[in-house]
Amino acid sequence: MSDAFALFDAEDHLVLHNGRFTEFFPFLMVLGDLHGQTFETLVKVPNGEWSRVADPEHYVAERLARHHAADGRPFAICLENGGWVRVRERRTPDGGIVSTWTDISELKATEQHLLDTIDSIGEGFVLLEEDGRVQLCNQRFRDMLGDAATASLNGAALDELLRQAALTGRFVEAGTDPEGFAARMMQQLGGADDTRLEVPLRNGGWVLASHRRMKDGSVVGIWTDVTSQKKREAELVAIRAQLERHTDALSEFARLVARQARSDALTGLPNRFALEERLDQLLHDGPNGVCVLYIDVDRFKVVNDTVGHAAGDEVLRGIAQTLKRQLRADDLLARIGGDEFAVVLAEVEEEEAMRVAERLNAAVHGRSFVAEGRSFSLGLSIGLARAGTNLSSVARLLAAADTACYIAKDAGPGRIQLYDLGDLSVSHAQETLSWAERIQLALEADMFVLHLQAIVSDDGISGYEALIRLVDERGLPRTPASFLPAARRLGYMSRIDEWVCRRTIDYAVRLAHAGSDRYVSMNFGVRTLTDPAFQRRFLELLHRSPEAARTLAVEITETDEIEDIEALSDFVDTLRERGVRLFLDDFGSGYNSFDVLKRLHVDGIKIDWAVTHDLLDDPIDEALVKAAVSIAESLGLELVAEGVERQAELDRLRALGVKLYQGHYFHKPEDAEAALLK
Repeated sequence: MSDAFALFDAEDHLVLHNGRFTEFFPFLMVLGDLHGQTFETLVKVPNGEWSRVADPEHYVAERLARHHAADGRPFAICLENGGWVRVRERRTPDGGIVSTWTDISELKATEQHLLDTIDSIGEGFVLLEEDGRVQLCNQRFRDMLGDAATASLNGAALDELLRQAALTGRFVEAGTDPEGFAARMMQQLGGADDTRLEVPLRNGGWVLASHRRMKDGSVVGIWTDVTSQKKREAELVAIRAQLERHTDALSEFARLVARQARSDALTGLPNRFALEERLDQLLHDGPNGVCVLYIDVDRFKVVNDTVGHAAGDEVLRGIAQTLKRQLRADDLLARIGGDEFAVVLAEVEEEEAMRVAERLNAAVHGRSFVAEGRSFSLGLSIGLARAGTNLSSVARLLAAADTACYIAKDAGPGRIQLYDLGDLSVSHAQETLSWAERIQLALEADMFVLHLQAIVSDDGISGYEALIRLVDERGLPRTPASFLPAARRLGYMSRIDEWVCRRTIDYAVRLAHAGSDRYVSMNFGVRTLTDPAFQRRFLELLHRSPEAARTLAVEITETDEIEDIEALSDFVDTLRERGVRLFLDDFGSGYNSFDVLKRLHVDGIKIDWAVTHDLLDDPIDEALVKAAVSIAESLGLELVAEGVERQAELDRLRALGVKLYQGHYFHKPEDAEAALLK
C-alpha cells in the first residue's frame, strides 16, 4: 500500500495502522508499540519535521486542531526525510478518526521548480485568483510595487496593493487622488481578457503591465520595466512583440505545469494523483460498479538490463498505447510508477472487469515489443479489487488492488488475482518477509556483492564505479533501487556504507599492487560522510592500506541533504591530503550543484545520468553540460558524463568537450572480479 493509514478510536487512541505509517514517521518507533497511544502523544514526539517549520509549537498545535476537526479537507505537511505528504482525516460513525497520508513529494518538487523558474525571470510575474487575490508572484513584481510589498503578498488583493503603492507615491499619475487612480488602474487591467497598460513611475521609470485572463478565470500578469524602451520609441513595436511572446510562453508554461501535475511525463497518461482524483469522485457518488485493476509488467527488468533505460522507456510507451486501445473512452488508464499501471472502471460488474483484465493481458502477451533491434515478449500480472462496504475509500481500494497484484506476480507471469479476504493467498501476502529481515540477513550472511561499471575515455578504461547488489533468496542480484530506500528508513545505511567502503578499498589495493593506473570509486551520501563514526572507520582502513589511496575515489551524493558544509569540507580535505580523489556526483540534478562546487575542494564532477538522458531534447540540459565543461576546464577538474546509452548522446557529448564517459553503451555493470580481468 503506497498510502499511510491510521485509525483512532473515539478517545483518540491509535487502534490500527499500516507499515507505511511508520515508514513516513520512523521517529515514532522510540515509543515502542504504538497501539493505544493518543494522537497528541504521537504528534509531540520530537522529530526532524520540526526543523523544517518556523515555529514547532505552532506546528504541533495546528496539527492537533486539524486532527480534531477531521473535516476531510486535505492539507500538506513536511516529512523529516525532506519529502511531503497530503493528509486527509475524517470522522467515523462511532466518533473515531480515519487518517491517511499520501506521498506528494514529486508534486512539491514540480511546484518548487515552477517557483524557482518564475523567480529567475527578469520581468515581474503575478498569478491572480479569479477574485483578484495574489496566488503567486516573484521578487521582481514585489520590487515594482515598492514599499507596498514589504510583507508577504500571497492572498493579498491586487487592488489594495495598488492603492498602497499609490499612497506611498509610487505612481506619477496618482496625484492627489491615489485611491481613485488605483481603482481606475484595476478597471483598465480587468477590462478585457488580454490587457496591456503603461504606467509611469515617480522615479522616472515606466512599467508595462500585461494581464491575460486564463480559461479557469485566473489572471497571469507580466510587469516589465520599459524605461529604456520609452526612451527609444522607435524600437517600441519590436519590443512589444517580444513581450507578447514572453506572455504567451509564460502562459503556456503555467498551463504545462498544471497539466504535468496530473500527467505522466513519459507516457502522457494520467498519473497517480489524477487516478486518485477520479476514484474519489466515483466513490463519492457511491461505490457500486467501481473496480480497479492494478497492473505490473512481467519481465520488464530484462528490457532495461538488456538494452538500457532509454529503450525501456520506448517499450513502456508502447505498452501504454496497447492497453489504452483495449479500453472504453470512459475508462481511466494511469501510469503510477516504474512499470506499474492502473485502470479505473465504472459501472461494471466483477465478471466484466475480469474480462477486461483478461483482454489487457492477452493484448500485451500477444505482441512483441521491439527495442534497439531486440524483440521482447512481455506479460502482465493484474490485481483486481471491487469497491464495496469494506473498500469504500481510495486508499483502501488501491491497497487491495496492489495486494492482489502482488499475489498474482508471486504466482507467476500472466496471472490475474481477485482481491478476496476469504482467499488464503491474500492472508499470506500480509505476512511476507519484511525488508528489515532481508537486509539483516544479507549483512549477517555476507549476501551483498559489488559490481563494477567502467569509466572510459577514447583511449580505454580510466576507472570503475563500485555498485552494490543484494543477492536475494533466489540467488539473483537486486539493484540498490529495490533495497536502499528500505535500508535508509530502517537505519541500516551506516552498516551498508561501511561494507561498501571496506570492499572497495580491497579492490583499490589490488589495483595498486598490480601497478594499474585505473581507479575504483565508491559513492556516499553527505550524511554518511559527515558521520564521525564512519569518518573514523574510513581513515582506519586507509591507515592500514595507505597504498589504496592512489587508486581510490569517493563520489559525493545527496548534496541536497547537506546540513554542516564545514564538517563535510574538512573531511573531504582530509581524504584529498591522503591521496584519495573526490568527485561531486549527480551534477546538474539539483538546485545546489554549483553552490556545493564553490564550497568543496574536489578533483572532478560527474554529470547526472538524467542530464545525459535528456541532452538531445532539452536545451537546458545541453547548457548544463556546457557549463560543466567550462567549469572543469577552468578549475582543472576531471569531468565524467554518466548514463551514456546511445551513440547520438556520445557524439553530442564529444562535440561539447566531454572526454570521460560511463553508461550501458560502453559497459553494463558486472561482477567486480570479472570486470577487473578486462
